[in-house]
Amino acid sequence: MKRQLRLPVLLGPLLVLSVSYLSWAQLSPPPVVQNDGELVLIPLTPTGVRVLGTVESAVFVSSPFDLDQVLQLESLQVSSGGDVIYQRTLAGQLTGDPRFGQVSALIERLPLEITESRRDRRYFAKEEDPEFRGGEIFDRRAQVVQTWTGLSEEYEAGRGRPFTQIDFPVHTDQIFAEGEAPGTVRTIELALTFVDPGGVRRTSIQSRSITLLEAPLPLPQSIAMQGTSLHAGDLHVHSCHGEAAGACAPSGNCTAESLQLSGSFSYAQLRSQYEALGMDWFTATDHSYCINSSGEFAAIQAECAAATDASFLCLPDIELSSDEVGSQQGSDLGDILCLGTTSANHMGAHDVTSRIPGGGDGLLGFCDGLFGNALSSFTSNIDQVRGMGGYPIVNHPDAGEFGWNSYAATAGIEANAMHGVEIWNGASQSGQGGNVGRWVDWMLDGRLLYAYSGSDTHDEAFLFGANHVLLNGEPFTAENLHNALRAGRHYLSNGHALILDAQLGGSVLSMGSMNALPPNSPAASYSPRVHYNFGLDTGSITIFAGKSGDSSEMILCQSGPLSGQGTFTCSASLETSANSWIRAYSESGAKTAYTNPIFFLPTNSDPGAYCSGKLNSNGCVAQIDFNGMASATSAGPFHVTATDVVNQRIGLLFYGYGPAFTPFADGTLCIQGPLKRTTPQSSGGNSSGSDCSGAYDFDFKTYLQSGIDPGLVAGAQVYAQFWYRDPAAASASGLSNALYFSIAP
Repeated sequence: MKRQLRLPVLLGPLLVLSVSYLSWAQLSPPPVVQNDGELVLIPLTPTGVRVLGTVESAVFVSSPFDLDQVLQLESLQVSSGGDVIYQRTLAGQLTGDPRFGQVSALIERLPLEITESRRDRRYFAKEEDPEFRGGEIFDRRAQVVQTWTGLSEEYEAGRGRPFTQIDFPVHTDQIFAEGEAPGTVRTIELALTFVDPGGVRRTSIQSRSITLLEAPLPLPQSIAMQGTSLHAGDLHVHSCHGEAAGACAPSGNCTAESLQLSGSFSYAQLRSQYEALGMDWFTATDHSYCINSSGEFAAIQAECAAATDASFLCLPDIELSSDEVGSQQGSDLGDILCLGTTSANHMGAHDVTSRIPGGGDGLLGFCDGLFGNALSSFTSNIDQVRGMGGYPIVNHPDAGEFGWNSYAATAGIEANAMHGVEIWNGASQSGQGGNVGRWVDWMLDGRLLYAYSGSDTHDEAFLFGANHVLLNGEPFTAENLHNALRAGRHYLSNGHALILDAQLGGSVLSMGSMNALPPNSPAASYSPRVHYNFGLDTGSITIFAGKSGDSSEMILCQSGPLSGQGTFTCSASLETSANSWIRAYSESGAKTAYTNPIFFLPTNSDPGAYCSGKLNSNGCVAQIDFNGMASATSAGPFHVTATDVVNQRIGLLFYGYGPAFTPFADGTLCIQGPLKRTTPQSSGGNSSGSDCSGAYDFDFKTYLQSGIDPGLVAGAQVYAQFWYRDPAAASASGLSNALYFSIAP
C-alpha cells in the first residue's frame, strides 16, 4: 500500500498549542560549559577528504568570560602529529557575554531537524543534558529567537561581541602521505593563545579528526568508453550570506536564521572544501528571506562567477520560501513557528537569472511576519522560476521543519510545474521511505518528477549522496550541467557508481529519458541494465518498477552480491496502459545509490513522435517532424520531415499501420509490417565532406490523396520513419525516430 503521510513525532502536543512567547525569566537557561575559563573553540573543517591539497577552514571562537570583560587574541597555531602546519599572529579583542553561550546551549539541545546543525559534539551545552522534545521545542526555539534578537540589537548598537571566526588553511597534503590507505585518521590540533581580562596569557586547545576517504570511483568501463564524463556536486548549499551573526558583505545579519550563530563560509572558501571531497560543482542556495535585494543577489552571482573556472562551477540559485497551497497532508514545526499566519515550504529555484523575493530577514520574517503577507504561493513561485527558464525542486519534502505538505496541489513536469524532489537531504538517507517515499507516492499519483539531492549545509562541506551528472561529450559548462540535471541524467550516491539504461529493440534508452508510447503499442519486451562500480565493496542492486494508479512499486528484479564493476541486466515488458517507470537502487553497508527513472508514457498526441532514432556515423540522431495536418480531402499541406541527417545521402520515408520496437540495422525499426516505401530522395546539405546538414521533406498530403495506397483513408492510423544510407556506419544504414498520425476526413 501507499505509505501513510504522517505528522513528525517530534511535534507531540504542538497541534493544539496555544501560541505564546515565554520570557527569558520564565524559562531558565541550561548551564553553560565554561571550559575552565578557556575560550570555546568550534573547528569548522571537513571531517573527511578524498583529494589532498589546501582546504579553506575556520575556527569559531566564543568568550565565556563575564559581561563586558575584554580579552586580547594573540595567535593561532595548527599542528598535526607534533608538526606545526600553520601559524598566524592575531590582533583583535573579544568582549565577554555569557548570554551568547546560553543561547548557543539552547540551540545545541534542539533537534537536528530544527537547527540543521551537524556538529560532531556539543560545545556549549552539557552532553548529558536531554534534547528538547514536544511543546518545549517551540518554547525554547522562540526563546532563542527572542533573546538573540535582543542581543544582536545590542551588538549593532556598539556592545562588544563575544564571538569571532578565524579563517585558516588546512594543508591535507602535509597531514596525509600520498598512497596512504583510505580510512587513515589524522588529528589536527588548534591552539589559540590569548590574554585574559586579568592579564594572564592562556592557550585554549581544540582538536579535530580528519579521515582520508576513498578516492571517487570512476564510471564503469561500459559507460566510460562512450566518452561520458562524470561530475559530482551539491544542489543545496548555504553560505555566510545567510548568517545570523557575522554575515559576509554586502549581506546583513539575517535574524530569521537565529539558529545559525556560528560557522559559515563564502562560496570561494566552500569551493576548496568541495574539491577536497572530489566534487566539481555546487549551487549557491541561500534562503530567499536572507537575500533582501537584487543587489545582494547580484553580489552572490559575482561571488559564484569568481569561484568558477574551467574545472569548477559555482551556480547562483536560491532556496525559495513559499506559502503552501490547498489541502495539506501532514504537518511540520514550521506551521507552528509561523504562529498560524502561514504554512510555508522550501523549493530549490535553479538556473534562475534574478532574485525572487520570499520572506524577510527579521524576526518571523521568514513567515508572513505579524503584519502583511511576505510569501507568495508556491504555484506562483513556480511560474516565476519557469518564466526565467529555470527548474524548481521540492526541498526536504518529509522534513520535521518546513516540509512540503501541499501534496495534492503539487504537479510535476507533465504540467510544467515542479521538476523534481530532493530525495536525499543531508548526510543520512531513508532507504525507500521518508523523502524517497514521498517522491514515489507522487509518481504513483501521476506526477513526473526527477530525483535530486542536497547536503543543505549551513557550515562546512561534508560527504553525502551527491548528484553525479553525466555529460555525453559536452564541455563542462553551467549550461550543459543544468541541461543534464533537467534531463535527469544523474544518479545520487555517497560512494558507488550506478547508471540505469534499457535496451528496447536496437536502441538504448538513457536514464532520465521520457519515452512516448503511441496508440496500439505492443507490450514489447525490453532489458533494463544497471552499470555499476562498487570498487572493493560488495553490494546488491534492486530494480523497481512502478505505474501511475498503483498503490506501490514492485521489485522487478534483484541481484545477488556483486563486487567490482559490471552490468546487471534483467527483462521486462512495456506497460502500455498508464505512465510507468523503472529505477534502480544499490546498497552496500552505509553506501547507497539511487538512479533516476526511465519513464514510459502512453500518449494520444496526434501527430506525435515516438521511438528512438539511431546515432549516425557523424554522432547525430535524425529527428522526425511534421508540418500541417494529414487529411483525405483538405487542400492544406502535410509534410513529414527529418533533420540531422548525413548530407548528400539517399533516403526514404516508410510507413505502416502499427507501431513496433524491433532491432534493425543496429537501430530500432519502429513500424509494424507490412511496410510501405515512398519515393527515395537526397538529403542535400553541404556539398562536400560528411556532416549532419542533410534533411528530408516528404509531401505526404499529395501522396495520400493520390490514391496510391487504398489504406490511407480517413480514420486510418499511420506510423512513419525515415531510413537513409550511412556508408560509414557498421550497417551502412541510418534511421530517424518515428511519427504517429491519424488521417482526418
